[in-house]
Amino acid sequence: MDKYRQLLRMPGAPQFVIAGFVGRLPIAMVSLGILLLVTGYGESYTVAGGLAATFALASAFISPLGLRWADRTGQHRAVPWLVVAEATGLVLLTLAVANSWPLPVQFALAALSGATAPHVGSLVRARWAAKLSGKPELSSAFALEAVVDEIVFIVGPPLVTVLAFQISEVFAMFVIVLFLVVGSLWLVSQRTTQPEPQPRVDQKKPERMWSATLVLVLLLMLLLGGVFGSFEVTTVAYAQFLGFAGLTGVLLALYAFGSLLSGLAIGARPPLATLRTQLIVAAAALAAVGIPLVFVDKVWLLASLSLLAGTAVAPILIATTAVVERAVPRSRLTEALGLSISGLAVGLAIGTTLSGALVDTVSANAGYWLMAGCGVGLLAVTLIGMKQLDIR
Repeated sequence: MDKYRQLLRMPGAPQFVIAGFVGRLPIAMVSLGILLLVTGYGESYTVAGGLAATFALASAFISPLGLRWADRTGQHRAVPWLVVAEATGLVLLTLAVANSWPLPVQFALAALSGATAPHVGSLVRARWAAKLSGKPELSSAFALEAVVDEIVFIVGPPLVTVLAFQISEVFAMFVIVLFLVVGSLWLVSQRTTQPEPQPRVDQKKPERMWSATLVLVLLLMLLLGGVFGSFEVTTVAYAQFLGFAGLTGVLLALYAFGSLLSGLAIGARPPLATLRTQLIVAAAALAAVGIPLVFVDKVWLLASLSLLAGTAVAPILIATTAVVERAVPRSRLTEALGLSISGLAVGLAIGTTLSGALVDTVSANAGYWLMAGCGVGLLAVTLIGMKQLDIR
């Protein structure tokens, strides 16, 4: 824990970490909020998963352009416009679902909201990289951010579930918008810790960001997103099938809590192995822990295995973030970090859509087969990638 205390003693660090936490809460709430909102108003899991997937896909393919804008001009100039656009889109999407507006309108609003997502986690990680580039403390900083991510996913799902069930699904969506606006704007108001703007030196030839290493990271994040998306939708449906709908948020939070524990353990000490070994071990663990969920038929067992499965998540996130930080030029780091999260969002979109269809057509827990398959696929891609790339 000494390493974390040292990081948080850095000038401005506690403020941007806390602001980043608030601004990231919507990441853990919005997909589940959309699922609860849409199904609460009588639509199928297929439609709900499709809307959540649309949000995620737009975030994946379009929102990194906003991060490039932030890299070029500074976070304080670009991010407020993105926040206003996403908040407006989410409010209108909520009204559209609640008032049964045509489905094409709902999908268009979901796309608008996702396309303008500011990727608060990438903004915060870019601040750490600006402060600690080339220093061993950067690994602990990325571990700290993985821990914050998991706290977000511990707090977010139960909170949105309670708000939706105890008050209303519409109120839950409005709270998501509130967190987005307050956290993001608080973060970008802290201008002393933001990275220096990186205007393009050659307007015709930007610094190269793409490489085989970045493609590998995107594939890994795609499959990890598939794990997340299928776990979330299937757990929502299966908890309701087992008669424990009120525990949905708790079950999702246990998954995040498992990742938090492993993230704390990794960041509290210097790396015990090379980055290559860290990736392989984490991928093998992710593949192994997802398979038992397929055979669960008791809610207490589902809770236990969710906690165990979560422990494999943070190691993948920490290692892939470190790979990205090494592989891209500083002037495009925020964009590259956002792009890696976009890979996660694409996988999340595919996972939510396919698992929603499996839940509707096969059984309430059929989506866990998809989760297990994504975990095994991630291990296979990792092993193949390690043979092709010089990652140490």
